[in-house]
Amino acid sequence: MIGRSTIFASILIMTAAISLVGAIGSMSGNDNRRPRASPPIEPPTPVLLAQGTDRARPMADRIGAVGLVEPLGQEMQIGTHASGKVAQVFVEPGAFVKRDQPLFALDSQVAEAVLAQRRGDLAAAQARLALARARVPGLRAEVEAAQTAVDATRAEQDEGIDLVRAASALNSGATITAREITRRQNYLRTAEANHKKARARLAIARANLSLLDETEGVGASIAVELAGLQQARQAVTRAEIDLEQRTVRAPADSSVLRVNLRPGEFAQAGALDQALMVLGRTEPMHVRIDIDEADIPRYSPGAAAMGSVRGRAQHLLKLNFVRVEPLVVSKRALSGQKTERSDTRILQVVYEIEPGSPAVFIGQQIDIFIESEREPDKDRNFVSYNHLKQ
Repeated sequence: MIGRSTIFASILIMTAAISLVGAIGSMSGNDNRRPRASPPIEPPTPVLLAQGTDRARPMADRIGAVGLVEPLGQEMQIGTHASGKVAQVFVEPGAFVKRDQPLFALDSQVAEAVLAQRRGDLAAAQARLALARARVPGLRAEVEAAQTAVDATRAEQDEGIDLVRAASALNSGATITAREITRRQNYLRTAEANHKKARARLAIARANLSLLDETEGVGASIAVELAGLQQARQAVTRAEIDLEQRTVRAPADSSVLRVNLRPGEFAQAGALDQALMVLGRTEPMHVRIDIDEADIPRYSPGAAAMGSVRGRAQHLLKLNFVRVEPLVVSKRALSGQKTERSDTRILQVVYEIEPGSPAVFIGQQIDIFIESEREPDKDRNFVSYNHLKQ
């Protein structure tokens, strides 16, 4: 029984060995018949022209960064001073607009009604001022009449004084009676009273005239009417401005990059997460480059730079230095790398895309290669720990 099992196991081992040899031979034959693939073509390596030379230098040791295409002077976020329903939109994305050209208009029925009311108030103020000035001739006539009455009563008063003086010089009895002397004295008292009354009327007439007379300064009543007129004019101006602001206009010559509102929608005033419209100057375009904080010491302002369009590495953009943003800020757009921290700081630099470069669009990300300063010789600046111990 044991001998049969040994023979059976030997047969199985020989069969497996023969199958393995056959499989190896078959695979070798297939490899010989299969054409060998040519090695993959190396992708084009971006190069950088050194400033002042035509010599191309590889950018493997350059600063690599990400740039965001933006308009000249950055994007203009368009909003509105007042909230309201959108009545009409005058432009479309991609259109070129001139300065003060209408972009969109809000419903203006309430603003028009307010303006009409303010203009009515202005007309009423003008009428009140005209009425006040029309009273001046009548008040002047009253002053003249009061002055005439004062002169007449003064004459009566003088006459009464003379009569009383003459009576005092005569003896009562044979020449003049006592009753006559008393009558003359009463006449003088009446003349004096009439004179005081006439003078009071003259003072009132002059006071009324001074409120409206503009020959010697502005009278109080005229000043009040003038102030009311000025206030009404300012109210009209404010209403006209409010009506004008219902139509939003372009702040400068630019292109319409985005339109985020439609007729019938409600436009909210103030700062919004998404602007109602986005404008920008597209000639020339700028690239805002984020240089990682670890590469900031290697960057020199004005260093030569090139851009590579994603998806077509052979399409290089020629860049000219514009400025460096002096404030180092937190990085917002993360690349998703495991080694990247959310608290990374970046230095933002702005370059201009030269005319004739491959077409790019606002908001497009491109790869940037910047010529860096050569690092100092590490052997000269490095001091080993063992040397310090000695």
